[in-house]
Amino acid sequence: MEAPDQRGPGRSVVVVGAGLAGLTAAFELDRRGWDVVVLEARDRVGGRTWTRSLANGAPIEMGAEFILPGNTELVALAAEFGVGAVDKGVRYGRREPRGGIGVDEATLAAAAARLREALAEIEGRPEADQPPAALLLGTLDIAEGAKEAILARCEISSAEVAEQVPALEMAGLAAISDETSPGLAGGNQALALALAGRLGEAVRLGERVEFINWSETGMAVCCESGAIFEGERCVLAVPASVLGEISFAPGLPEEKATANRLVRYGHAAKLFVPLLEPAPVGAVMNVPERWWCWTQTGAGGEVLPVLSCFAGSAPALERLEVEDGPARWLESLEQVRPELALDLENTVLSTWDDDPLVRGAYSVSPAPDQSAALCEPVGPLRFVGEHTAGEFSALMEGAVRSGRRPDVWD
Repeated sequence: MEAPDQRGPGRSVVVVGAGLAGLTAAFELDRRGWDVVVLEARDRVGGRTWTRSLANGAPIEMGAEFILPGNTELVALAAEFGVGAVDKGVRYGRREPRGGIGVDEATLAAAAARLREALAEIEGRPEADQPPAALLLGTLDIAEGAKEAILARCEISSAEVAEQVPALEMAGLAAISDETSPGLAGGNQALALALAGRLGEAVRLGERVEFINWSETGMAVCCESGAIFEGERCVLAVPASVLGEISFAPGLPEEKATANRLVRYGHAAKLFVPLLEPAPVGAVMNVPERWWCWTQTGAGGEVLPVLSCFAGSAPALERLEVEDGPARWLESLEQVRPELALDLENTVLSTWDDDPLVRGAYSVSPAPDQSAALCEPVGPLRFVGEHTAGEFSALMEGAVRSGRRPDVWD
């Protein structure tokens, strides 16, 4: 049931950022009666959800890709707009390891079961007693080949070296499982487009925010273009990695500023290679080089003519020489997947580290006390984004949940 319209004098809000978090917040505010303006620096909506097509027509996700188990709020919100979920055929949590020491399926399954036991033992411990993934794996009596494969799985999915990843990430973002991992029908950007469509002219593209002057009773948001937007409230829906590039007067409290500075972002890149011949659905992981690739089905159940690849962690991107383009990655790909007919001339490389509006892929598990500080309102300012979403950080689900927090409109 929609909230009653409470529109009245002074109930105006400016939302900075038209990714999933900002658009979700704007939608929730709008249907509660607020007069909403959404300011987006890009020339499109969606932020890190961005669906494109290859020259052969195959859809690709430049950013966020999979809906993971438990991602209920994202699916529910999409359903409100008639956007369904589509099974990709491939399983996010199941990747055939190639290279390195090597491990067979049975040994890897046994190691994964032992890992789940170890994670259950530490779940619920105070944050200070939570070991990093690398340390926990080092204590387990499992085959070295399995340990290497699990370590690679963790670093790729977290987009960070395992020494910096909380062990419990291996039960969530980096879990080994056969659970379904769909995407949204029409591409993951479909939800952002639907939200923006509902908001209409309230969404202003090409408006980069530079300065926010605020008091306890309201604020003024100043853009690079010279435009100024005033309101009773402002919702900041930008990554913590670039929030510091916005000037505030008065400045943000030190606790808030510090919490944002301490958010770590993973480093990742994606490579999309058209396929010249049909290939079965499946996923393969290059263990030593820390990347994986997959083929998937489309909405009609047919296998799409594209191989999608994802590399995670800064060392992986350096090894693949991503800054220089896709050439080194393509060489590695040909060696690991010689059975595929690859169109090497029409590839697309997606990077986010060099995007000045993000400067990274997604956040790496902010601690619970840090998440609380990230969410804490400051006067008329509210803060949303996947990095504020606790256990759902790094996910589209986290973005949606952050935009639906009651403090956004209360």
